[in-house]
Amino acid sequence: MNANYLSKRKSFISITSSPAKIQAKANRSKASSLLKLACLALSLNLVAAPYVIGPSQAKPARKGGGGGGGRSVYLTTPNPTNPLEHNNRAVEYGTKGLWQQAIQEHQLAAEGDPENITFRKNLSSAELRYADVLRGAKNPQAAITHYRKALFADPANGPADSNLDWCLNNLGRNPSDSTYRTELARNFEGAPGHFEDAVVEYRKAAKLVDSGINHYRLGACLIKGGKILEGYEELLIALRKDWPKDDANTLSECHTLLGDTLKDFAYKAKTYPDKTIFTRRLNNAATAYRRAVTINPSNMDAVRGLTNVALEACAVTPSFRNEMLLGGAYLLQADFDRAKVCYEKAWRAEPTNPDLAKARIAYHQAVVETPLSTPMRLAETVQKVDDLIRLNPNDAQLWYILSRGRDRQGEKAGAIEAADKAISINKFVNPNLVPFYNNLTGKSVAATGPAGAGASASATAGALGAPTNTTASSATAPEKPVPVNNSAGYAKIESLIKENKLDEAVKEADTLAGASPSDGKVWLLEGTALEKQGKLDDAATAYRQAAGLKEPGAADALRQVNTSRVQPLLKDAEKLLLEKNNSGAAAIYKEAIILAPNLSNLHRKLAEILKLMGDEGEAAKEIKKADDAEKAK
Repeated sequence: MNANYLSKRKSFISITSSPAKIQAKANRSKASSLLKLACLALSLNLVAAPYVIGPSQAKPARKGGGGGGGRSVYLTTPNPTNPLEHNNRAVEYGTKGLWQQAIQEHQLAAEGDPENITFRKNLSSAELRYADVLRGAKNPQAAITHYRKALFADPANGPADSNLDWCLNNLGRNPSDSTYRTELARNFEGAPGHFEDAVVEYRKAAKLVDSGINHYRLGACLIKGGKILEGYEELLIALRKDWPKDDANTLSECHTLLGDTLKDFAYKAKTYPDKTIFTRRLNNAATAYRRAVTINPSNMDAVRGLTNVALEACAVTPSFRNEMLLGGAYLLQADFDRAKVCYEKAWRAEPTNPDLAKARIAYHQAVVETPLSTPMRLAETVQKVDDLIRLNPNDAQLWYILSRGRDRQGEKAGAIEAADKAISINKFVNPNLVPFYNNLTGKSVAATGPAGAGASASATAGALGAPTNTTASSATAPEKPVPVNNSAGYAKIESLIKENKLDEAVKEADTLAGASPSDGKVWLLEGTALEKQGKLDDAATAYRQAAGLKEPGAADALRQVNTSRVQPLLKDAEKLLLEKNNSGAAAIYKEAIILAPNLSNLHRKLAEILKLMGDEGEAAKEIKKADDAEKAK
């Protein structure tokens, strides 16, 4: 508020004379009133269309309070019909000291034109003057309320800030205590109708201590109160500030709220003709959610938000990146089936992308670390990680995963041996490795010190590389526990299979496998039931586990089911060969080999195609793999 507004003397027009005299007086002052209003509008930096106030418009109004003493006055401004006229009416009230009425009119002006900074400053100045009146009348509590209203309308109102501090100090409080101001804000935030008070106090706390957490609280309060853009800006400020190291969860919540806000921005652009705006905003939201989950993987709000935006992104563009994003989101929820489907879609989109290797390792680690994974899924992961270790025996991360898997299967000796191997290679490969090892062995390995030689904390990409000449470690053949007599269980499962009660048979076998994960006969029976159901992928997992446990007949069953699994792919490959599309056919055969690596005929066929393409070196490798597969029968 300008000096003219604040320094205008309070003048009142008496209406004790006769109506005729009053009308004459009003007419005589018409020109003077118009001149004053014009000057007033200029002093407020307003550009108003000129208007004429006729005698009939200058109506008497009986107003009281706000320093007016209950007396009646004449108003020379027209009855307001737009924000500018409400503002001018408010200024007229202010010049007469009628601050309550001035505040009401300034609020109408600010609500009618929220982007007008001058209107908000005028409202703030009126609140300030009224608060000063209340403070002078020895009513500090009411004064505090209006000082806060002044600061909500204009955070830069320095006198209101100083006077509010004075009032709090006069009540025995420390206005410079950030903790106290934050406590006030939280109390206001939880009380209906005190949103503005909460915002003012959060702003003060952030001003006193310019930290990330204070700006986050302010931003969250603003968003909760519907001030989305202001809250969004505060969240951005918060993430650029320092955060206490022991409060990572709140930092994760800040990223989550930012992701929620960006997701809402994205949904508003969903119907735009230009879909790139929608996808770009979805990507921004996904970035915020990923950061939240990275800081706190148990932040399920962030996980659900990430899943939602990834689903939207895949619906618009089912690209490699989007499918990988969605797969990772499902993995965080331990929804392994959906995660696997997404990763397979990503592989089909870009089969040579190195990020696929990282995704596979993340998948296997999630399986062994969560108690939600089923015995069959756990067995599948242990078997596949065992195979990967044969390709890269110096990968500490793979040894760690194998150790966790063996431990979950009840094979403590094998778990300790794999953990020892991981520690010897690189004990820093995973932050959970040393605590897990100490708990597993009862020993105490320090979590600090030099890493083992030849280790790499991010060597997961090499796990799917070409075979090396090294032999597999003995940890891949863990000591088997004393077998349990499960004859009654076998009979029950076999009976259910004969009666074609396959769902019950699978359930019974899965329960028994969970209790006896080293019993190959159980896995073989479960594979049989799954194969009869047509669930060939799951059947292959069960057969593979049984074969690894040297169960008679399991290896043959695995080869047979793998042959069935790859038949659709082989048909597609043959079509491409007829079309002379050798590279496409080779890609399909590589996909088939991933599903059935022990089928020698697949390797030989791929070698033939590679020879046609002139790649003699890779063809020779495939022939050697075929020979090795036949020797292993």
